[in-house]
Amino acid sequence: MKRIRLYRHPECQRCAGYARMHHRFDWLDRFEDSTEESPTGPLSLGEIAVLDLSTGVTLKGTECFRLLCRNIPAYWLFLPLTYLPFVRRRIESDIGGCLDEACSLP
Repeated sequence: MKRIRLYRHPECQRCAGYARMHHRFDWLDRFEDSTEESPTGPLSLGEIAVLDLSTGVTLKGTECFRLLCRNIPAYWLFLPLTYLPFVRRRIESDIGGCLDEACSLP
């Protein structure tokens, strides 16, 4: 049963690659992704939002990554690291949106 839905920009190649990776590691079948408009509004390239399907709450930034980590078993080890300031800054810059060609895959 799906527990979370990741919203991503439909034209972002990097986000599509991350979504494929999340599907590969989602052994418990809790994850789904969508290119529809997020409940929080339109997303920019490289920006993601995650909807907790049980509560209806949509999260962005570090909190959305933590929700992914709690629901995808392969990421459980990363969850404690998300409380370190330099890791939080990296997550925010990585999933908060792209500048210029940062979302293009080589």
